[in-house]
Amino acid sequence: MLDTIVIIHTGYSKALYYSIRQARKLNPDAKIFLIGDKERKKLSKYSTFVDIDSLNSSDIDLLEEAYVHLGKSSRAFEIFCIKRWFILRNLMLNHKIDRCLHIDSDVMLFCNVSTTFESLSKYDAALTSNLAITMNINNIEVLKSFCNFAIETYTNEKRLNRLKNIYYSGRHNEGELGSISDMDLSRDFFSSSSFSLFDLSFPYDKSIFDSAIIAGHPSFRMKRKMKYEMKEIFFEDNTPYCMYLQNNEYSKLKINSMHFISYSKIYMKKVFKCHNLNFNPIYINIHREACVLYKKIKKTLKK
Repeated sequence: MLDTIVIIHTGYSKALYYSIRQARKLNPDAKIFLIGDKERKKLSKYSTFVDIDSLNSSDIDLLEEAYVHLGKSSRAFEIFCIKRWFILRNLMLNHKIDRCLHIDSDVMLFCNVSTTFESLSKYDAALTSNLAITMNINNIEVLKSFCNFAIETYTNEKRLNRLKNIYYSGRHNEGELGSISDMDLSRDFFSSSSFSLFDLSFPYDKSIFDSAIIAGHPSFRMKRKMKYEMKEIFFEDNTPYCMYLQNNEYSKLKINSMHFISYSKIYMKKVFKCHNLNFNPIYINIHREACVLYKKIKKTLKK
């Protein structure tokens, strides 16, 4: 039975609060580990804190030395995303965990993991689009191999030059979105991996896991307002559903998780209360402008 959920996050955010509470709501008996830099009383009743420094290892130090940042996003953020794979591996080794579900700190679970993943235990891993957003690990060798792959990517000149070519051939014009990240590494790794994998971004058992709430056209029925678009999510008996295109018509699917990427995080509280996902583009604009202003003030105060 899968009964371990892991979230890795430093600092604090409201997204993390709702992610952990939602995971606990439908998994009352699961062991939920929050790996971070500070234990927070507000979260301790829902999860077990593990100091991230206690899971350091020599190959993480090697990655820090070898890492080459390719992008306009934060170097600290991108390398942290890669290090999460090492940290998850070390947690499983140190705590003798055979199977676990890793979710990003802006993912909300709407399923009982033991029941939902029981039929997927025959796979080495189950991921959303080969990404760690929602990632069920049944074989720790997957993580060990990925960590070796990541180290080799930044220490092998040929592999590193390939990443540089990807970035400088056009990605650098895309701003932060064009940055080379752990997503590029995981896609490369799993595309040529010999491990048995299951893609959670496709329907199974009349349900599906979400890769990003703000993307999905044309497979998902979307709501569009001004320049913003989100999946059409609605609740029935406190259970969320989406509309998915199959055989040229939309059918209702239970949604097992939602990934609130970017500005959509502001709607996590609403969804936590089982309200349909309606959004206000004006409110989103105000929120985004406020975030930009906050970053500018913070940057100025550091000088």
